[in-house]
Amino acid sequence: MKQYQETIEKIKEAIKQQPENAEMWCSWGVALVELQQYQEAVGKFQKALEVKPDFVPALYGCGFALTALGRKEEASEKFKKAKEIAPDNAGDST
Repeated sequence: MKQYQETIEKIKEAIKQQPENAEMWCSWGVALVELQQYQEAVGKFQKALEVKPDFVPALYGCGFALTALGRKEEASEKFKKAKEIAPDNAGDST
């Protein structure tokens, strides 16, 4: 747990320097998923997708977090879009 909290602190600092870095937003979302903070994770994945709408890892991460929240229809939409963008990566995780 502490490892993910430390990672989040480092990501927050990096985002101050590069707020348009989709990879950093996505990494923050992944760390939040590991902490089971799914609602907040969805927000970070959504931010990554605002920056880079076709960012497949953020689509999968968001789908996973939405699934954990019981929002299966929204999650399905994210997974479907990811598969459309990168059909060879279907099933890959973030």
